[in-house]
Amino acid sequence: MYPESNHLAYGLYIVFFLSMMALFTYLIYRRIVIIRKGEPKNRYDQIGKRLWLTIKVVLGQTRILNPRFWDGGIAHAFIFWGFVVLLINSSNVIFGGLFPGFHFPFLNPGSAALTTYNYMRDIFEIIVVIMVLYAFFRRLVLKPKRLTINWEGYLILFFIFLIMISDFFMNGAEWVLKGSSLQNASLIHHWMGSWFNAHNMSTATAITVHHIGWWTHAAVVLIFLNFLPVSKHFHVLTAPFNVFFQNLEIGPLPTLDIENAEHYGASKIHHFAWKAILDVYTCTECGRCQSVCPAYSTGKLLTPKGINEDMRHYINENMDDLVKHSRKELDEMELKHDPLIGSVISEEVLWACTTCRACEEACPLTIEFVERIVDMRRSLVLEESKFPNELQTAFNGMERNGNPWNMNEDRLAWAKEDPSLQVKTVEENPDYEILYWVGCAGAFDQKGQKIARAFTKILNKADVNFAVLGNQEQCTGDSARRAGNEYLFSMMAEANVETLNNAGVKKIVTTCPHCLNTLKNEYPQFGGHYEVIHHTQFINQLINDGKIKLSESNESKKLTYHDPCYLGRYNGEFDAPREVLHHIKGLELTEMKNNKRASFCCGAGGAQMWKEEEKGKQPVRQARMQQAIDVQAEEVATACPFCLTMLTDANNEMEANVEVRDLAEIVAERLV
Repeated sequence: MYPESNHLAYGLYIVFFLSMMALFTYLIYRRIVIIRKGEPKNRYDQIGKRLWLTIKVVLGQTRILNPRFWDGGIAHAFIFWGFVVLLINSSNVIFGGLFPGFHFPFLNPGSAALTTYNYMRDIFEIIVVIMVLYAFFRRLVLKPKRLTINWEGYLILFFIFLIMISDFFMNGAEWVLKGSSLQNASLIHHWMGSWFNAHNMSTATAITVHHIGWWTHAAVVLIFLNFLPVSKHFHVLTAPFNVFFQNLEIGPLPTLDIENAEHYGASKIHHFAWKAILDVYTCTECGRCQSVCPAYSTGKLLTPKGINEDMRHYINENMDDLVKHSRKELDEMELKHDPLIGSVISEEVLWACTTCRACEEACPLTIEFVERIVDMRRSLVLEESKFPNELQTAFNGMERNGNPWNMNEDRLAWAKEDPSLQVKTVEENPDYEILYWVGCAGAFDQKGQKIARAFTKILNKADVNFAVLGNQEQCTGDSARRAGNEYLFSMMAEANVETLNNAGVKKIVTTCPHCLNTLKNEYPQFGGHYEVIHHTQFINQLINDGKIKLSESNESKKLTYHDPCYLGRYNGEFDAPREVLHHIKGLELTEMKNNKRASFCCGAGGAQMWKEEEKGKQPVRQARMQQAIDVQAEEVATACPFCLTMLTDANNEMEANVEVRDLAEIVAERLV
């Protein structure tokens, strides 16, 4: 039944097998060489955690089964699980052709274990066939917009279908040839065998059918194996590694050695970290990232999936040069479709990103986008001085006056206007327990000042021993770093860390999630190690400790809460703000369509606060405000001064008549 029964067939199979394996080795080698051309990045820490995440995400398909994408997720998960189960069966076919009688340990012919496996194999093969047919239907009829539909997808589905069907025919033919004497017979043996017998299949025909089935199965599996590296389905092989080497520190961006770097950011493919190149190879083009991207959803040019596709095509077009030449040689070369930024990925695409991480949260294979985009922004800003004109004011302000508003005024003016606030600096109150980091919005923006006053009233009411830095405080540099101006950010970070350390700061509370993320997650890169909490967390703690009490609302009001990206997706805080709002009786809290980890960005992150969005397209802030209108909210509670500004602007532009306030303002007016 196998090739060894015919010397010519056996010889042909050995040649075919060795050729396929040699080709596969060659294809994999070239791609590994390219990945290794990337910048070094240490992703070898916390091995135990990484192994567990790989098991959970890859074998458990936990991210694939995201309820937001249930339609394709269920089909993909069952096809994957089917392949895992069928690996044993396909290995028996492939290696059985080389070594007669080959089988895995504990799966001896005639054993109960093999019979059990065969029944499980049959069940999964039936499920896989159903899911493949659904996948064809989905691509041919449903045609989801987020999915890249091309010939590669159809070919892979056809390969999978052939592998399953070839097994059905092999098993049926075995039943015709051996009947009830067949060891380890299973469902498909009985069903297909009975159908063949009902059609009076002869022994000669059964042998032919078995041979065709066997050769089809073996050939398709080996061809399929070699098709993976040259297609988007390379993720079948790279996914476990991509998940294992995922970023376990969400908040911080990597530092840049300004003094010793040979290049700033990434303008060539080998300037990216090796993990970024692995990301490109791992993209399945499922479009989940694209479907949740606030820029893409509002008509901008940016699509995260498109960045992966464009980079992969660029790599494939230049593969010979990338493999053959050293990093130093590549620096001096102009490859096909260069420059990478401008020709392959447009500047408009890069400057549309809000760094909200919605794409990374949705990706089933933990692909990272934000770091890659910021790396390209760094190249534009630091090497070419190319960036949107509006950012110049913010850069100048941060460099000259320590704030992106470019205001040269007293940072404590907001407090001095109301002496009852009892705001003291670290010099005036050297025995403080908590430093309140006011932030630039709290110091200079009218809406932000309202937040600062409201939060200070809460601190005073709870008798919290706090102090502020006053005019020693300057912008944390969040916008500078995410706009690609790492040089400016590092200067501000070093200055702030020196100030904080000199003041003996241990614990910080801030009303800005961007300041929270920078102080907590990025300043340790510069020697600043502090306990940093958000004001919503602190307020919730004060309420739970009984240090402040809130009055019941005078009237019932329908309120919705907007999750700031840098508080939620970046720092994992979703519950504290909602718990605070639930403490206020009379408020009816309703959730918007996109909430918590699936929250929709306000449009201010990634330095978008300081520039205009692409003209002629819907502003992100308006798309988010529309979601609040859709749930008939009378008020939107925010927990970020940037979000407050953007949603207030959207409310005014849309004449929505929805009140927008920070959570601190809502709490402060109800203090008993």
